[in-house]
Amino acid sequence: MATTNLSKIKRDEMIKFLEILKKAHMDDKSIRAFNEIENALTSKRFGLIFEEHMEEVDEHLKENIPVFCADATRQICEDQNQPYNFIIEGDNLQALYLLQKTHRGKIDCIYIDPPYNTGAKNWKYNNDYVDSNDNYRHSKWLSMMSKRLRLAKKLLKDDGVLICAIDENELATLKLLIEDESVFGISYQVDVISIVQNPRGIQGDNFSYTNEYALFVYKKHYKVICDKEVEETEVDWSPLRNWGSESLRTDAKNCFYGIRIKNGKIVGFDDVLDDNIHPQKNEVNSNGEITIYPVDNNNVERKWRYARQTVESIVNILKAEEKNGVWDIYLGKPYAPYKTVWTDKKYDANEYGTQLINSMVPNNDFDFPKSLWNVYECLFATTRHKRDAIILDFFAGSGTTGHAVELLNKLYGGNRKYILVTNNAIGEKKEKEFKKIYGKPEDYPQKYMEYEEKYGICSSITYPRLLAVIKGYTHSKDFKEILYEKKFNNQFLNKIEEEKNKIERTINENLSKYDEVKKVYENNSIKIIGLNQKKEKIKGIPHNLKYFKCDWTPRKPKDYLLSNALCFYIKEMIELENAIDIDNERYVVIFNRDDFKKYVLDENKFKKIKKLWVNQNIIFDANEIKLLSEKDFKYLPGEYFSQELKEAAE
Repeated sequence: MATTNLSKIKRDEMIKFLEILKKAHMDDKSIRAFNEIENALTSKRFGLIFEEHMEEVDEHLKENIPVFCADATRQICEDQNQPYNFIIEGDNLQALYLLQKTHRGKIDCIYIDPPYNTGAKNWKYNNDYVDSNDNYRHSKWLSMMSKRLRLAKKLLKDDGVLICAIDENELATLKLLIEDESVFGISYQVDVISIVQNPRGIQGDNFSYTNEYALFVYKKHYKVICDKEVEETEVDWSPLRNWGSESLRTDAKNCFYGIRIKNGKIVGFDDVLDDNIHPQKNEVNSNGEITIYPVDNNNVERKWRYARQTVESIVNILKAEEKNGVWDIYLGKPYAPYKTVWTDKKYDANEYGTQLINSMVPNNDFDFPKSLWNVYECLFATTRHKRDAIILDFFAGSGTTGHAVELLNKLYGGNRKYILVTNNAIGEKKEKEFKKIYGKPEDYPQKYMEYEEKYGICSSITYPRLLAVIKGYTHSKDFKEILYEKKFNNQFLNKIEEEKNKIERTINENLSKYDEVKKVYENNSIKIIGLNQKKEKIKGIPHNLKYFKCDWTPRKPKDYLLSNALCFYIKEMIELENAIDIDNERYVVIFNRDDFKKYVLDENKFKKIKKLWVNQNIIFDANEIKLLSEKDFKYLPGEYFSQELKEAAE
């Protein structure tokens, strides 16, 4: 299908009409006016005025309704009591249309890494590669992005965040597009973060490019970005003892108590001291413990910054320190605001992107995967405190976002869920191979579909990568692994010690091979950078996964009701919205009277049902409705396709 440029069509139609007017009005004044109008229509335009293009999916939407179909062979259930995550194979515009019905205003974070529009043959538009010779390259990209961003905005919660990765090719236009009132508009803040993802650099004509960008988009006046974790050596330590105004013992009596230390470590907290007792700053007991009180160097009794009833909850960010023979307690701040330039080595796209995915999905041909830690950091910044966040990526590519979500759950706890959308296109190499063997794809559609199923990005890279995350994988060669656990949390200390000892044993066994191994740990600091050996097994992060494919059903069926046709695709919509599996035990869909008898009228089965959904075409009497109401039932398919049914007069 040829690309349809709507703006050009409209412009050409107006110019044709001008030619007709010119013939009807030949006076000089009219001709000058017509020429000025024609010049305005044909002149180059800048800013947010770009050519609007039609996509194949737009054409399909006119006569068809998008639907999801489950691929049961790729479903993974590690724990039936846990929610499901989703991979959706298909055009993301098609998927976003359906997500409006299930997740409107429900998404906490959208992370996308769209095609960068570099001019290389790595992006298709209507089945044709968009290369540097395409005069409408930028307008095609903007047209494609604008449609998807408008839909994405509707999916975000009020405190939700859109994160869009991009490079210098479309950075300026993307920011302008997002700020356009028809997309996100002036009520949203757009912060541009620079991330060094290739420290070796890619040589341009004059500069060597080392960085890409991440645009963080969120509603103004919302605090949506968490603070960044800092290394132990960078922690900002300040006295736990108050100073300045309202810092005296009398200002808060429950903040004057002793903190006991032994061998420089905090070992306990005493009760609030009686008002009539006036201790020294440091007092030693018979057990060799030193009790420290909030008394300053001038012997003024002040108070701790935390009350006795809450101080134990922050013991993991306290430390004792001796200065000039006097002990005091200090409070650490292990977090700091994110800066706008990120330079950590873990963002290296080769080290923690390409090499990682090569181990997880051997023989893949995916170009330029993001560093796992690059995406992880973006999600950490936006969802660290949102333990049940829903995270969407509708340019999912190799599946790094799904991997990062589960890594965040592993390291920080919680049950964040991901929805990944990607097409199943084959790469340029495989397309050339197909043409060499068979010819043009349009001449061999069935063979091409088989090729996509075997070599397409979703089926051959995204899904296998997430399968490796769930089940574990083996490194294909020596690989530097960053082992993280939550900092300043005593429950992880035993595990940290085990990891530390393991790496030390490895180093001692073969020092020459592991010169590059670095360990960073001190007291409660628990970041370890180690070198995993070739063929070393990496443990999986078990979670549940469903695999859906996008499809179509006609808006105007010839031989049956649209509502009945849509019932075939309702199960997937329910599962996606609720992150569940319709197992016909806890979650049940009643399609007909036989289902009603089987699940509702059977007392034993009915007791097990948590929730059920009912075909709107079944007629129930008052007693049956009362019985269904015990499970807070919903009618289908009207819940999801009310507008389509209305248009079909059903």
